[in-house]
Amino acid sequence: MTLAACANLGTTLNSDRIERAFGNYGVEILRADETRRVTSLHSADGTGKTTRTYAVVQYRETPNSLIAAEHAKIIDGGSIGTTFREAGWAIDKQHIFIGELEVPKTYTEIADVMRISLPELLATHVYLFNVRKDERTVQYATITEIHHPDYLDAIALQGIYGEIIFDDSNRDCLHDFIGLPNQ
Repeated sequence: MTLAACANLGTTLNSDRIERAFGNYGVEILRADETRRVTSLHSADGTGKTTRTYAVVQYRETPNSLIAAEHAKIIDGGSIGTTFREAGWAIDKQHIFIGELEVPKTYTEIADVMRISLPELLATHVYLFNVRKDERTVQYATITEIHHPDYLDAIALQGIYGEIIFDDSNRDCLHDFIGLPNQ
């Protein structure tokens, strides 16, 4: 049985949480094409940037014309949640997976940008990102977020979203959600 839940994100975004926890927030696109984007949501201090959330975004399809302006800003490097929020869209997350997954040492990019050693169990959140405005809902992307252990763990995710969700699709490895390392 697959369990899914939907939550309205309200006004608190992942970027808001990172800024509140670490004093600042930035977005760096690690790589992107028309169907997929890999992003570092990071904080910075005197020693450099530390990725707090490694996000893999799989766009659902050709963007709906209702969100063309927002999508263009996102393609140009904008934060997904902030871009939609500033444009007046309500954000909904339909959860697919909330829990922890072991990130193997072969995911060197994650280790490098998070400045951690692998393998390690890291909090992982997979969801459909949908937006609503004027009685219209648009499915935008499937997003996989892998969180730095000093930022969020599975218990913190449960506190935010109220549950831990595992699906029965036999996806039990990180590569089942985001592909092989550095793709």
